[in-house]
Amino acid sequence: MTHRHWSRALLWAQWVLLTAIVFAGLALRFGLLHFGMAFKVFTYAGLAALAIALAGLFVFVWGVRSHNVDARSNALWAVLLGLLPVAVPLMTVGKDNFSVPRIHDISTDTRNPPQYRAILALRKAGDNSAEYGGEPVARLQRGVDVYADIMPLQVQLPVVRTTELAAEVAEELGWKLVSYQPERGYLEAVDRTRLLGLSDDIVVRVQAEDNGGSRVDVRSSSRVGVSDLGANAKRIRVFLEALHLRAKSVHNSASVRLWGLSTGIRWVG
Repeated sequence: MTHRHWSRALLWAQWVLLTAIVFAGLALRFGLLHFGMAFKVFTYAGLAALAIALAGLFVFVWGVRSHNVDARSNALWAVLLGLLPVAVPLMTVGKDNFSVPRIHDISTDTRNPPQYRAILALRKAGDNSAEYGGEPVARLQRGVDVYADIMPLQVQLPVVRTTELAAEVAEELGWKLVSYQPERGYLEAVDRTRLLGLSDDIVVRVQAEDNGGSRVDVRSSSRVGVSDLGANAKRIRVFLEALHLRAKSVHNSASVRLWGLSTGIRWVG
C-alpha cells in the first residue's frame, strides 16, 4: 500500500482556502453575501494561503536536501497556489493602485461636485454615504499625482448634444442609465466592477460655456469599501477620453459640412 507524504496536506489546505475565496467572490457577485463578510473571507483566507506558501518553501528546501520527490512536488504546488490570492488582484487592479489614497469618491470638480439624485433610491443601508466628503476628500485627491489628470472636459458642442453623446458613450461602456436629462445636461448611471460585480455610481454634469461649448464634469463613487484602488478614477478617464474623441469627431464633421455649404458644395448622404 502506497502512503502519501504528509506534505500533501499543504496542497489540500491551499485548495480549501482558494475554494473559499472563489465561493465568497461568487456569492458577493450574485448578492448572496455582504461585502464586509466577503472581504473578511478574502483577507483571512489570503493570509492563511500566504502562511502555508511560506511553510511550503521550507518543506521544498527540505525535500530537495532529502531527495524526497513527493515533499518537493507538494511543497512547490502549495507555494504556487498560495501566491494566487496576491497575483490575481495585482494583475486585475495593478500594483500602483494599491498605494492610492483611501478614498472611494472621485470627481473632476472637487469644490462643487455633481450631486446624486435618482441613484439615492438604489442605495442600501450600510452603503457608503452618497454625500461628498468635502475638503478632506478633495485634499486627498488633489494631493497625489496619480489623480492630476482628473479634470473637467471642454467640448465645442452645446449642452444637449454633449449630453446625448455622453449617454451614448456610457451605454457603450456597459453603464446602466438611471437618469437621463439632456436638456438639463445631466445623467446618472451605475457600473459594476468586472471581477466582483460591485455597483459603483456615476453622475455626469454638462454646463454651458461662454464660447458656446460645454464643460463636462464626472463623479464616480463606490457604494462599499474604504478605498476604490483607483477604479473610479480609471472609469472617469476611460469615459472622458471616449467622449472627447466622439465629440471631436462630431464637431469636425459639422465644421466640414458648414464649410461645404458656404462654398456651394453639395454633400451626398
